[in-house]
Amino acid sequence: MSALIHIAKKELKIAFRERLIVFLGIIILVLLGLSLYAGFISYKQQKGIIAKTQEEKREEWLSQGDKHPHIAAHYGTFVFKPKTVLGLFDFGLDAFTGTSVYLEAHYQHEFMFRPAQDHSSMIRFGELSSALVLQVLLPLLIIFLAFSSYTRERESGTLKLLMSQGVSAHAITWGKILAYCAIILIMLLPFFIAVLLIANSASNNDAIPDVGLRSILLIAVYATYLFLVVAIAVWVSMKSLTGRNSLLTLLTCWTFFVILMPKTVANLSESFYPLPSMREFKAGIEESKLNGLDGNTPPSVRLAELKKETLEEYDVETLEELPFNFEGVSMQAGEDYGNLVYDHHFEQLKTIFDKQNNLGSIASIINPFIAIQHLSMTLSGTDSYTFNHFEEEVEAYRRMLVRRMNNDMAENSAYGEFYEYAAGGSLWEDIEDFSYQTPPVHLVLKAYYLEVIGLLLWALLIILLLNSSNKKLRPVHG
Repeated sequence: MSALIHIAKKELKIAFRERLIVFLGIIILVLLGLSLYAGFISYKQQKGIIAKTQEEKREEWLSQGDKHPHIAAHYGTFVFKPKTVLGLFDFGLDAFTGTSVYLEAHYQHEFMFRPAQDHSSMIRFGELSSALVLQVLLPLLIIFLAFSSYTRERESGTLKLLMSQGVSAHAITWGKILAYCAIILIMLLPFFIAVLLIANSASNNDAIPDVGLRSILLIAVYATYLFLVVAIAVWVSMKSLTGRNSLLTLLTCWTFFVILMPKTVANLSESFYPLPSMREFKAGIEESKLNGLDGNTPPSVRLAELKKETLEEYDVETLEELPFNFEGVSMQAGEDYGNLVYDHHFEQLKTIFDKQNNLGSIASIINPFIAIQHLSMTLSGTDSYTFNHFEEEVEAYRRMLVRRMNNDMAENSAYGEFYEYAAGGSLWEDIEDFSYQTPPVHLVLKAYYLEVIGLLLWALLIILLLNSSNKKLRPVHG
C-alpha cells in the first residue's frame, strides 16, 4: 500500500509540473463554471417566463365569461413544459421537444416553440452545457494527462528500476490511476458541490420530486465514466511502445467513440426504422376519423349506431325524451373515437421511436459515451422517456377537460338548444390547473437498464484487463 501511495504522489507532482495539463485543467474549470452559471441563469429565466405565462393563460381560462361548454372546449388553454433544475446541468432534448402545447377539443396539437428552431444546424453538435464538458472535453484532458503514464517510465528506465526494487506492477498501475482520479476529484469537487446546492435550493418547487437522489446518481455515473477514461488511458499507455503511439491510439478512440459512432448509430436507426412525416401522420389520423379505423364506418354510421343504442337503453322513441342532452353524449362519443384513432396511430409512431432508441441503448453496451449521454439526460429529466411521460400527462389532462365540458352540456342543457345554454365561472374553476412532476427515478432507469449494464460491464472489463496486464508487465517489450 505504501508503494502505491508513493507512486500516486509522484504522479501528482509530475502532473502539476506540466504546464499544458495545468492550462487545460484551467480551461475545463472555466468552461464548467461558465456552463453552470449560464445554465442556472437560463433555468431561472425560463422558469419565470413559464410560470408567468401559465398564470396568464389560467386567468384567461377562468375569465372567459359565460359561454357554451363545447365552445369553451374549443377555446381551450395552453400547457407549458416545466423547466427542471437539473436541466441546467444537461439540456438534453429540451431544445428539440418544444415548450408549450395548445389544448382543445378534437385535436392533439404538436408542441410549439422549440428553441432549436432559433439556432443554426450547429446545435446538433450540442449546446455548451456542463454535461457536454464532462462527457466530451474532460476525457481529452485525461488523455493528455495519462497517455505517457507508462511509456514515460519505460523510456526513461524508471519502470525497470521500480520493478527491480520489488515494486509490483499492481501498485504502479493503481497508484497512477489513483493520482489521476485524485486530480479529477480536486477539479470537480467544487463544481459538484455547486450542483448539489443549486438542486437542493430548488427541490421544493421543482418538477423533479427526487432531485437529491438524482443528483447523487448523476455524480456516481459520471465518476464511473471518468474512472473508465482514466483506466483505459493508463492501460493503453501500458500496452504502447512509445508515448506517441499511446496518444495516437487514445485520440483515435476518442474520435470514434465520441464523434463517429454516436452519429453513425443515429443515422442507422433512422435508416432501419424511418419515421413518417408529420403530414403523413396527420393525414392518417384524419383518414381514420373520416372512414373509421376499419375503413368502413364513417361518422354518420357511428352516430346512427349510438342513437339506436341510446334509445334502446332508455326505452324511449325520440332523443328529446332522454333525461340528458344527447348532443353532449354524441360529442363526447366523437371525442372518444378521435382519441382511439389518435392512440392507434401514435402507438405505431411510438413503436418506431422505441426501436430507434433501443438501437442506441444496444450501442451503449459497446460505447460508454452513449451510455453516459443517455443516463445523464435521464437523471436530469431531459430525456425522451420523461418527455413521453409528460406528453401522456398532457393528453390525459386535455381529455379530462373536454369530457368535463361535454358532460356539463349533456347534464344541464336541452336537446337542440345549443346557443341557448351557457356555463359560467364555476365550471371553469372546476377544472384544476395543469401541474406536472417527473416519474420516480427508479421507473425512469428501468427504461435505460442497458445503459447501466453497459457502464458496469465496461468498468468490470477494464479492471480485468488491468489486472491481467499487470501480471504480464515487463519493463521493456520483446
